[in-house]
Amino acid sequence: MATIKQVAQEAGVSKSTVSRYVSQNGYVSAEAAIKIKQAIDKLHYSPNILAQSLKTKKNQLVGLLLPDISNPFFPRLARGAEVFLKEKDYRVMLGNIASSESLEEEYINVLLQNNAAGIITTHDFTKKFPNLPIPVVVVDRIEQDTTYGVYSDNKYGGWLAAKTVAEAGANHVLLIRGPLDYAENINERFESSLAYLQQTSAKVTIYDSQSFEFESIQAEAQVILTKEQAIDSIIAPSDIHAIAYIHELHALGKKIPEEVQVMGYDDIMMSQFTYPSLSTIHQSSYSMGKYAAELIYKIANQIPVEDKRIKLPVHYVERETIRRKFEKNKS
Repeated sequence: MATIKQVAQEAGVSKSTVSRYVSQNGYVSAEAAIKIKQAIDKLHYSPNILAQSLKTKKNQLVGLLLPDISNPFFPRLARGAEVFLKEKDYRVMLGNIASSESLEEEYINVLLQNNAAGIITTHDFTKKFPNLPIPVVVVDRIEQDTTYGVYSDNKYGGWLAAKTVAEAGANHVLLIRGPLDYAENINERFESSLAYLQQTSAKVTIYDSQSFEFESIQAEAQVILTKEQAIDSIIAPSDIHAIAYIHELHALGKKIPEEVQVMGYDDIMMSQFTYPSLSTIHQSSYSMGKYAAELIYKIANQIPVEDKRIKLPVHYVERETIRRKFEKNKS
């Protein structure tokens, strides 16, 4: 039977690091955790505490690592994953990691120690940890080389947002680009909207947002709307952005949508309760979570996966912040 010393030598770490990993007591980096897990599997090392963990927890735990659970988009995503996994007798560990790499590594380490069935995340960290022994499914913010992912048709969504705004009578559009440090597919919305608007007679003014947090967006909106008083339309990269701009437009005494129309993106629950209610592009975060959970379940149970990257449809939800055609014709 292999010893803890042999595991440490195989993994290239100290015995104390292996001990912390096995006992789940103390910090172990995600990189070290991967090496230790592989060494344990190779050497068939199974002290009582680890054997008990493997027996009781294997394939029953899925990690859900989200950037900001206070963002209304993500609770629905979590709910979609949780409902599916609960039906399969799995449990979910939710990690609210913000943009902290160290916190992300801590959660990865805990999930590895608990022999989790997989991880659902918005950040594709598989390039940083290419030897992870459990599957990772990326939701929403995928990259070109992401192996397993669930995302919305952002290219069509951006095109549809611009088309709807233009057809409602846009002369000067404020087009807001989402934070550039997010995945490239998110900014497909912006690129697609811009491409459409450039084919129209509308003037386009572009501003970059630095955040998806309401308070930061509100501060951005105050500066931009004070400077760009000639705009008559806004295309936002998210409903949170759109709601912040609606708030500031009210503060400036602007009539919505008569003077300025606003297009959101996401269709979070609160978008229907704004005044006026927010017109937006709907993408189902619930479905993202559900399909991601299904992918994890299939991979963990060696069920064939036909589509590793699942693209979900989007559609326009007409409410009150976009001028209707008959209103445009009156003006």
